[in-house]
Amino acid sequence: MSENVMLRAVNEILPIFTRNRTWRALAMADIRSKYRRTVLGPWWITVSNGIFALIIGTVSGRFLGSDMSSYLPFFIIGLTIWNFMAASITEGCTTLIQSSGLIKATNLPLSLYVMRMVQRNFIIFLHNSVIIPIIWLVYPWSVGAGALLSVVGFFAIYVCAVCWSLSISIICTRYRDIPPAVTALVQLLFFVSPIIWQPEQLRGGHEVLKYNPIAHLLAVARDPLLGKTIPLESWLAVALTVIVSIVIAAAIYLRYRRRVVFWV
Repeated sequence: MSENVMLRAVNEILPIFTRNRTWRALAMADIRSKYRRTVLGPWWITVSNGIFALIIGTVSGRFLGSDMSSYLPFFIIGLTIWNFMAASITEGCTTLIQSSGLIKATNLPLSLYVMRMVQRNFIIFLHNSVIIPIIWLVYPWSVGAGALLSVVGFFAIYVCAVCWSLSISIICTRYRDIPPAVTALVQLLFFVSPIIWQPEQLRGGHEVLKYNPIAHLLAVARDPLLGKTIPLESWLAVALTVIVSIVIAAAIYLRYRRRVVFWV
């Protein structure tokens, strides 16, 4: 039985790698379709998000009495990463529902629809990341070779985003009341995670940092870019988060993937 389960798992997961051109091309087509006949194209994403981040970051920094030279890079990098995670989670609620026609008409693995959505948000993330070097030119900070660790950190975030989106997308096809709850939860996570506020500004409630996986994921992806050392507990927390996310996603996917066609 275990061998059959493993074989099924491999057969379902392999298309993510063997057919990566499919979901990558579909994600790029989504971006091009959205910004067709515009002057700046996808760069409108960068402009709008850059203006929003600068305004909110400046206002929040002033209210919190923070040094803008350290606060603004912290906020903008964190917000850019968070937008990718939040978009993947919230769009994951409806990605299979919106693809119901294709799911019923074709035999593509469900994982490809989720990868298409996550990759689309990854492309948007890359466009939004352009603002980071611009902020560095305004408020330069020390960046060393350790900044490359942010690639490892973001890879962990990407894996988690895929797993969370896959799990949520299947659950939401069965229970249509879940998407509003997920949206509310994402909004709550935004405020209890170190995005608007910095960890050193806490006067209490440090459990918010210790037991919040989002805080640790942000730390391993953002802190290297800011020239900070990542605590060992953050690496351990991220490793545990990735493992648990993969296990849960695999369990949900293998158990319910055949029923999704009847739910959408």
